[in-house]
Amino acid sequence: MKKKFVLLSSLILATSVMAAKPLSIWIMPNGASPKEKLEDGLKTFTQETGIPVKVTVLDWGEAWGRISGALESGKDLPSVVQLGTTWLPYFASRGTLLDLDPYMKSIKPERFIPVSFETTHIEGDPTIYSIPWFVDARTLLGNKRILNKVGITASDIETYEGFASALKKIQDAKLTLEDGTPIQSYAFPGKSDWNIPHNFAPWVWSEGGDFVRIDAGKTRSSILETNTLKGIAKYLKFVKDSLVDRESLNLNTAQVAQKFNSGELAFILNTAEIVMQLRFSGAEGGLISSPIGNDGVELFRVPKGSAGSIGFIGGSNLAIPAKAEDKENALKLLTFLTSDKALDAYTRHIGFLPPSESVLASWSTDSVYQPLIEGLKYGHAYPSLPRWGEIEAVLVSMFSEIWSLLEIEGLYSDEKIFEILTKADVELNRLLGDENASVSVNFEDFQKIWDPVFLSKVNLSKNNEESPVVEEKKEESSTPISYTIALLALAVIAGFVFTYRRKK
Repeated sequence: MKKKFVLLSSLILATSVMAAKPLSIWIMPNGASPKEKLEDGLKTFTQETGIPVKVTVLDWGEAWGRISGALESGKDLPSVVQLGTTWLPYFASRGTLLDLDPYMKSIKPERFIPVSFETTHIEGDPTIYSIPWFVDARTLLGNKRILNKVGITASDIETYEGFASALKKIQDAKLTLEDGTPIQSYAFPGKSDWNIPHNFAPWVWSEGGDFVRIDAGKTRSSILETNTLKGIAKYLKFVKDSLVDRESLNLNTAQVAQKFNSGELAFILNTAEIVMQLRFSGAEGGLISSPIGNDGVELFRVPKGSAGSIGFIGGSNLAIPAKAEDKENALKLLTFLTSDKALDAYTRHIGFLPPSESVLASWSTDSVYQPLIEGLKYGHAYPSLPRWGEIEAVLVSMFSEIWSLLEIEGLYSDEKIFEILTKADVELNRLLGDENASVSVNFEDFQKIWDPVFLSKVNLSKNNEESPVVEEKKEESSTPISYTIALLALAVIAGFVFTYRRKK
């Protein structure tokens, strides 16, 4: 009788699933096996509701165009769609996303960390158009083996100056891999890479600067502000002082990450998904057997500037198209995917942080993630502006031009940097509505801010001077030079005395 009941229940469930109209979700390639992992998680949703869900993975390169076309036309719409946090304001401003305010009681927004929930609406408009799905908190990643070999600890790199000294120490050690490949201290993406602003931002923010400012509802460029210029100058100094190989300025994010995964870099500033990838095999899309899997990874807060340690916070949210057919069931799907249980399961696989306070609390017991989670308290996200995509394009172009100057030694000049920055400043202000925008800083004032930072020297700290390179076990005398000279002097005197006595 029990078998018949189970069989009947399964038959009823299968019949209801077949009868229910499928929902669909569009996502991007988040982590390893994104489609398969999400489908696994959605099995519970289908069992509970009887509604099947089709998962479609869009490449980041095609996603904007595909999503824009569907939201505007209302044709072939997904029930739920993943949107990068900087994409959300644009689509919301065009009326193509469902207003989620009426459903906040079931979503419980108080569950989410503030810096993440701030990305769910448009700047100046409290209406909620999306729910956080995962957090892209960028941090400093270090190769454990290299750092242990050179004797660098977290306290050595707490500040910008300490970090620069540590990079110089790694370069001076002239380490290589077994095949002779030189190990570099640090690298970051170069020209035209879409991550360029994300990599510049922590150094600018930690110096008290920003790309744009919002004051009394008005948004203006802050490229030429004193603290922004200092932050940009500090970042460029990594290349000027040969702490970053100029050749890396031709690499994109994926190529820089690959060099780190191959053990060729001591540090990168990147997403922390690599930590979770180190816990999966190659067959599962992980890195457990890779060089970095053998070396190990340690996470560090962004080195402090004059305004503290402020990391980049981004990520992705989930939204429902305003023209979606079955909004009631789409909301059920959205609520399921952003529940604490679902968030924990999905983020643990893809390696990005969960936006839920309680889920983050459980993650904080993992010592590897502690610096990253601590950094969320001080992290900063871009403002939720509908035109942020255009603003970011100006920033990418500006920084790409700067890298072109630094790529080949001898091309740099203060005048060229000033020209690039002022051009971008005017362009941003015109983009933000000031048609008569003009340069607000003259060249002489720019140099007074820029040169003391950019031309300053990086010196090894006392701590770095005293820490030896652990693995360099060459058979060399450890006797100090001054002590050796003293011994030689004594030998000469003894010889003289001995000769004198023989003559006597």
